[in-house]
Amino acid sequence: MKVVYILKKGFQFYPPCLAQVLFLHDLGVDLVVYHGKNSEYINELLKKRNIENYTFKSDRESKSVFDSYWNFISYTSEVKKVISKISKNTVLWFGNCESAMTIGKSICHYRFVLTVLELYELNSLHDKLVARIIPYAEQVICCEKHRAVIMKDRYSLKSVPHVIPNKPYLIENKGIGEYKKWDLLKTKYGDNKLIIYQGLVQSDRPIDNIALALKIIADKNLVLVILGKSEEDYEKRIKSIYEKTLFLGYIPAPEHLEITKYAHIGIAIYDDSNLNNQFCAPNKIYEYASFGIPMITSENLGLTETVGIYKAGKCVEFKKVDIVVEALKDILNQHDEYSLNAKKFYEAVDCGERIKNIKNIMGI
Repeated sequence: MKVVYILKKGFQFYPPCLAQVLFLHDLGVDLVVYHGKNSEYINELLKKRNIENYTFKSDRESKSVFDSYWNFISYTSEVKKVISKISKNTVLWFGNCESAMTIGKSICHYRFVLTVLELYELNSLHDKLVARIIPYAEQVICCEKHRAVIMKDRYSLKSVPHVIPNKPYLIENKGIGEYKKWDLLKTKYGDNKLIIYQGLVQSDRPIDNIALALKIIADKNLVLVILGKSEEDYEKRIKSIYEKTLFLGYIPAPEHLEITKYAHIGIAIYDDSNLNNQFCAPNKIYEYASFGIPMITSENLGLTETVGIYKAGKCVEFKKVDIVVEALKDILNQHDEYSLNAKKFYEAVDCGERIKNIKNIMGI
């Protein structure tokens, strides 16, 4: 039985989706993948594995609300054409809700697996679009256990969704080489300890107090490295707090790991402004852990019950600078212990087995 895997955007934006495809391929599934514009590295990876794949023409840059609306219409038309050509016994596997939510109830005529990477706010547009299609999914996947219970109740599902954490696939023999932006780090900061934050730089993920805590500690060997898009004014503000701060901008996954692997401490910050943050399930904590990098994270339940339980780092209240200072000092002083715990945390979850379970249930 064939699986048609669909992702509206490129896989560099969704490491958990890339992991699903690679695990399905490992399991010998007859697989065809449709996706948005991938990075060159991911295209080469799919080619190397001989995974049949096609790029959606509708994946274009959106410069306005009208562009975004038009791209959604174009994508919906394109994906419906793809689906109309498949046989009824083919299984559709959607990498995220955005890839399926605009198709409408016509999707109920097909067998499909739906992955839900976000916990949308109740009665939001996305929530309503998800509610239209999720009851028809044969299997539903989410990335955190509390989200699974909430989704079962909210969407009146027959069973609790499968929980597959956002743990990226550890690509063997990456072959990426030294990523070009690491040259700047090597020449100027190669002997320092890197405190890395990676991801979106925005209001619900404030890093100001990390910079302030590092200023208070005043250790010249500590460098704050930011991997993610940010505005120039924001960069100036952070650098005015802590001079040894380096903004490297966005680096497509998984290529960013060529810098992450050199980190001494990883940062994961989320406020509690919405349910998605309160039950956050970031792939970055597994990326850090894969290299044995201890973490400092928020106290959100999605982090205290993962990083916190395994003592792979410190879960703190980021609004209190003195607590952040103590957390940094504690990890710096007991780095080997935290590093060992981080590796245990990473090894505790086998996403491949969970994908295999869904494969068996679906009879793929």
